Amino acid sequence: MSGSRAENGAPGAKYFGRDDPFELQVLQGQSCSAKNAHLGQAAQYLEFIFGDNYAWCGGWALRLRGSERITGDLDIVVQASSATDIWDTLVSHERVTLFYHRQVLEGGGNHFKIFVDADDGQLVCVDVLVAGALTTPQLDAEGVEVIGPVVGVAGTSMKRVISLRWQVRQKLAAGATRRKDSDYIDLQWLCDNYTDEIKLWIKEENEAHRKKFHQWMFDNEFDDERVVVMKECMGL
Repeated sequence: MSGSRAENGAPGAKYFGRDDPFELQVLQGQSCSAKNAHLGQAAQYLEFIFGDNYAWCGGWALRLRGSERITGDLDIVVQASSATDIWDTLVSHERVTLFYHRQVLEGGGNHFKIFVDADDGQLVCVDVLVAGALTTPQLDAEGVEVIGPVVGVAGTSMKRVISLRWQVRQKLAAGATRRKDSDYIDLQWLCDNYTDEIKLWIKEENEAHRKKFHQWMFDNEFDDERVVVMKECMGL
């Protein structure tokens, strides 16, 4: 069981973290068993809840674009005035597990974790971000793209993902600050598949971040020609 119901047993979300400070880690451990199909089912459930007020980012957005990268959770950007507004939207939905102490979000946090039950009850971990915070866009025409997902990833309906420019911007910033190879590997994939489009605006992005990515390519890529191609894609 993921979390527990409210004291009155009323229908709606389950909760974690009311009394046990380690419950989050337990649920995260359970969510590690989620497969791609589970992520797709949880994603579809959240799409139903948020309508047009969301966009996928992170690894799931890359999967929807066609990347074969493995991801074990979801990242969703939601257009809302605050994290508590998103919490209030989710609280009536039975397949959602929320952090019990809503008041913690009232301090102005722009990011929190939830869990969503897949069709068979498997837990899926979801990072929820308020649009416009933490290197995420407002969900307007410049911030969102509507795409047809790769067959077999998440059904056939059109999906909302953050725009290519914002995804590149996120990966450049994450690579420069977190220094995780996975961010730059994702950026490589984006450059390989969207070279011409990226070249149109890349010089307007953070130059220091672009140079860090190029240095990483220089240090880690044995194919000199590919290093040159990536340098050009970064407008350097």
